[in-house]
Amino acid sequence: MTSTSNIVAALQSALAAAAAQAGGTEPVSLTIDYGEGALTEGLDVEAQVERATRTLVFVQAKAISRRGATAATASAVFRVPAVT
Repeated sequence: MTSTSNIVAALQSALAAAAAQAGGTEPVSLTIDYGEGALTEGLDVEAQVERATRTLVFVQAKAISRRGATAATASAVFRVPAVT
């Protein structure tokens, strides 16, 4: 059984990786909503950048169970470090 802490870790990792590709490295906010499949075995997690500005990167992620149920969705905002 997948625990909620494992789901959170998987979502955070996917969000951070997607944000880093767009230049965002400093987390500003994270929101997670749990679904029906939150405590099932085996999850596939995918994340994508929704929007990137000069200073912020907005990212969405989804954790889907092997049976197709949404275990959780997440959104995060990452700050792009200032170049000095």
